[in-house]
Amino acid sequence: MKLLLGTILTVALLVIGILIIKTYKETHKLARIVRKVLLVGLIVVLFNIISLYTHYAKVCLLAYCGYFIASAWMLYYLLQFSIEYIGHRFEDHINKTGMILLLIADSVSVAINYFRPYQFTLNPVTVMNESYYELDATIWFIVHYGIILMLVTFCLISLFYRSYTAPVFYRRKYLTIAVIMVILVILNVFTITSAIDVSVIGYVIEGIGIYYCVFVYTPQKLLSKTLYHVSQDMSVGVFVMDIEGNILYINKYAKPLLSEENPLVNKKDITLETWCRNQYLNRLENFTEEHTFYCKDTEIVLKIQLQRMVDVKSHLQGGYFVIQDRTEEINKLKKERYQAHHDPLTDLYNKAYFCEKARSYINRHLEEKLLMICTDIKDFKMINDFLGPKSGDTVLINFANMIKEQIPQALIYGRLGNDIFAILMKKEDFDESFFIREEQDALLQGTEKTVSFPIISYTGVYEITEHALPIFVMCDRARMAMSTIKGDYHKRIAYYDDNLRASILHEQELISNLSTAIAEEQLQMYLQPQMDADGNLLGSEALIRWIHPEKGPIMPGDFIPVFEKNGLISDVDRYIWEKACTLLKKWKDEGREDLYISVNISPRDFYFLNIFQIFTELIEKYDISPKNIKLEITETAIVMDFNRQMDLITRLRQTGFVVEMDDFGSGYSSLNMLKDIHVDILKIDMAFLKKANDEERSRKILKMVIALSKQLGMPVITEGIENAEQVQFLTEMGCEMFQGYYFAKPMDVATFEAQYLK
Repeated sequence: MKLLLGTILTVALLVIGILIIKTYKETHKLARIVRKVLLVGLIVVLFNIISLYTHYAKVCLLAYCGYFIASAWMLYYLLQFSIEYIGHRFEDHINKTGMILLLIADSVSVAINYFRPYQFTLNPVTVMNESYYELDATIWFIVHYGIILMLVTFCLISLFYRSYTAPVFYRRKYLTIAVIMVILVILNVFTITSAIDVSVIGYVIEGIGIYYCVFVYTPQKLLSKTLYHVSQDMSVGVFVMDIEGNILYINKYAKPLLSEENPLVNKKDITLETWCRNQYLNRLENFTEEHTFYCKDTEIVLKIQLQRMVDVKSHLQGGYFVIQDRTEEINKLKKERYQAHHDPLTDLYNKAYFCEKARSYINRHLEEKLLMICTDIKDFKMINDFLGPKSGDTVLINFANMIKEQIPQALIYGRLGNDIFAILMKKEDFDESFFIREEQDALLQGTEKTVSFPIISYTGVYEITEHALPIFVMCDRARMAMSTIKGDYHKRIAYYDDNLRASILHEQELISNLSTAIAEEQLQMYLQPQMDADGNLLGSEALIRWIHPEKGPIMPGDFIPVFEKNGLISDVDRYIWEKACTLLKKWKDEGREDLYISVNISPRDFYFLNIFQIFTELIEKYDISPKNIKLEITETAIVMDFNRQMDLITRLRQTGFVVEMDDFGSGYSSLNMLKDIHVDILKIDMAFLKKANDEERSRKILKMVIALSKQLGMPVITEGIENAEQVQFLTEMGCEMFQGYYFAKPMDVATFEAQYLK
């Protein structure tokens, strides 16, 4: 019996030692508590083995004392484990300091028993011809035993409570530990004083059970259940294969993909399952690919991922496929791509995709003679207004169908916008009369015969000679040719010719020379004085002149529209702003801070430049006052983006800049404009009167605008003054600032300074 029990305890000692070593691989808090339980359990078993085999009473008494002390501490750590295991903090439920002091007192009390036995003594007995020492407990031993039972009771309460409140899956692990502990208590009650104390086996089983529940059973079962539920809930098909390619597991989304009743097959009539098995057995690498399969006549696009699982020696252990049905997504992408490339009304290419396709074709066929053809419908807005938008759409659809069906020679065609269509075709295939006839037939099909005005289309043709030109430029050239015959009912097709080319070359020359003109200061700032009624100088407006070294003066009307069209006007404006600030700095140093310079801000500047940042940096750079540089903004620019421009104007005025609204009366002027706008000065062009049929009526309107502006706190400056009579009646109206040839023409800076500052 002693040999059997000793062998069991020795094996238990080795098992606990191995488990202790394994706990060092775990890093979480619970692992540290389990390690303490096992370490103290190891001591319990060790002392029990000593008490079992020793022949010396004193050694056995010492082993029993150590056994009881270690048992109490093991139960303490077991209690700590129980509370932490159910998800609570030990300190929140147990007075840790008080409990440790109690156990220390108990340990000291038991240790004293070795020197002066008062809790228990040992009596030698013989059982089955083997000698043992039997425990003879006194009334004082009940104190130690009560502490033991208290610890056990607390452990059981926490574990049974948690098993009652936990989900079914987790309930098993709490009950397992609790049941082992109950068995331990029962064994301990009946064998605590016997010669053969088998309750120590309960401690061993408890320690092993704890380790198993914490590190083996729960993680594996939880992982298994979690992986199962995750794979079942995934919106992709998953199936697992063994090393022979047999399917071990398949989730619900993969089942219809591998159905034998409606199998998915590829173009080679190989089923999806067979294809996957072949890939699994014959390909050594993992992959993620898209393949097309068919179920009867339905095309299905699958994203297939193979993940092979190998050991450290690269031997196959198994693998799994993840299959995602991307058919709906692919079809949606195709639809979105088609919609992104095609005009929704006519189903032709839209402008962007037409340009892309045309560019691609031209680049691949540089040797061919190609035409870029643009057409539009005369007075298409009248069709919409007269016949209604539905008829207008019908006209456009019929026109598009004509291009697709009646002009098969067209290489690429598209709708550029509104009623503008573009066609790329070979020059040899272009038949002018056929083109006109088919276009007219298409227009007549979309309108009623009772229409009182003729519905015709115009066509512009550009023969592509400069293949590197952007496609939209080629279209512009075709449309430019078309614009030359607008309003002509006899001529329906026009070609881009040398005159148009010369005009474009002139524009390109201006554009290419701009950077040189700025660098060499061919662009010069001219100043036109701004006066009061008596001819006293108030300030000036900065204007631009291009003095070309070879061609001489180039008038602003020749280059300003060109630069405004392509956005280069911003470079010109910044150049003039810098010149104006440089001159203001010079005047400041000469003591003339009373003068200002007004500079123009073109509408395009608002989109290409950070106006506020540029002007604040300029006044800081040149150390000038913002009130000395007035900013002229056209009412057209304000109307184009009212809220944004008003926010900018507010910031500029708050910084100290004087903001003028230029050319009031030439655009979208209204009382609303005067009501909502917040500028410092209103600038009116005298052309306001010249354009009117009834000049007297216009004068009354002008007088009202000036009066209203003054009431709103906005002084008025009038430009374009040509005679004294204009000065007189404008003065009578309340205007106090004037600009025009009557006072002075624009002049270079040197002339201005010589005439007005010296």
